[in-house]
Amino acid sequence: MKRIEKRLSNGARVVLIQKPGFSRSLFLAGFETGGLYLQGTLEGKRFQAPSGAAHFLEHQMFRLNGRDVTDDMAALQASTNAYTAFEETAYYFSTTADPLPPLSLLLDFVQTLDVDEASVEKEKGIILSEYDMYDQNPESRLLQETMNSLYHVYPLNTDILGTPGDIQGMTVEDLTKFYNTWYDPSRMVIIGITPGPLEPVLAFIEAHEQKYPSRLAAQPSVWFDPEPAAPVRSAHSLVMEVSRPYVCIGFKFQPEGDVRENLKKDLAVNFWIDGMFSSLNPAFQDWVDARILTQVYGAEGEFSQHDAYMLFYAQTDKTEAFRDLVMDLVLTKPQLSETTFEILKRQNLARSLRLSDSFQGLAQKELEAAFDGVSLEEQTEMARRITLEDVRDAVNSLNFENCTLTTILPRERGVME
Repeated sequence: MKRIEKRLSNGARVVLIQKPGFSRSLFLAGFETGGLYLQGTLEGKRFQAPSGAAHFLEHQMFRLNGRDVTDDMAALQASTNAYTAFEETAYYFSTTADPLPPLSLLLDFVQTLDVDEASVEKEKGIILSEYDMYDQNPESRLLQETMNSLYHVYPLNTDILGTPGDIQGMTVEDLTKFYNTWYDPSRMVIIGITPGPLEPVLAFIEAHEQKYPSRLAAQPSVWFDPEPAAPVRSAHSLVMEVSRPYVCIGFKFQPEGDVRENLKKDLAVNFWIDGMFSSLNPAFQDWVDARILTQVYGAEGEFSQHDAYMLFYAQTDKTEAFRDLVMDLVLTKPQLSETTFEILKRQNLARSLRLSDSFQGLAQKELEAAFDGVSLEEQTEMARRITLEDVRDAVNSLNFENCTLTTILPRERGVME
């Protein structure tokens, strides 16, 4: 794939990828802000936003000159969408027609704030309904309650959508301040994947961005209050309308290291998780036969400069047996065999290759890589060079003493703390 990058005069970064032989184009405009961006510093001064501001603003950004840009995109034969994650917010469209007209519209609406009291009030009901939907979903609730148990002040303890009170209290002033702080062109990354020549597209973007100079004299920085090492609570249970219990065991670690160290540690620990908590582990079939694991189960780890945790979760009637097998894994830290490790490496590299054919997935990964400052090519090479010793060292360095147990019980069973 041909690939070009350029930083524009207003500070925006452009990454363009040519995919010959495809008929579709996808363009994404992303900003380095999201659900974790509740506090920040600018020119030595602290400021705070209501929880859910990033997500609420994402909903509001689809207005331009009083119109819904979704309809305008459809008229240009393009479908559009957006997402708010913990550390990025992105807007994108795909089309099989000429991509330049919808690209012009995308760049205009993400760099133009069009909100008023009526639009904000209307959106509150929509987002509160979305909040209720996730709140009633047992898997979403299980994850959020686990984060509530792990973190005292770090914003993973707050839903990306915000709290109902903050959603209801959101104002035009809140959204305007959030937009002016985090949505500067100098903080924007434009990703384009298209079958045609890249140079004309880059020239088009460069000319278009002349209309949008940077507004910031200095760059803002996200701020996090110090987080205690111990979790908020060691156990928590609640009752929901479920057919069988859900359980999640969460482990909290102290974040450390630079971006590359954390990418390598994240990769190594997730290799171990994938090898231990899957059919690659000889004990896995015993867990299935004993009905400790059913169709709903999983595990994941996250290691970054700001947070580090590991989760094991399942829907199972045997919650105590599930807890025991997870605790046995993390306390004994069994090592991967050479054979399992090689299988995991090949699977990881195969996913990297398949990613090139997923336009949306590739654009999202390119955006994350741009914000991390570590290219996808370097990350792929990191996965290629990782060793079994790296996995052993990463797992052995983890202290699993700070943990919490979250259980969702069927209503007739009641709550057990």
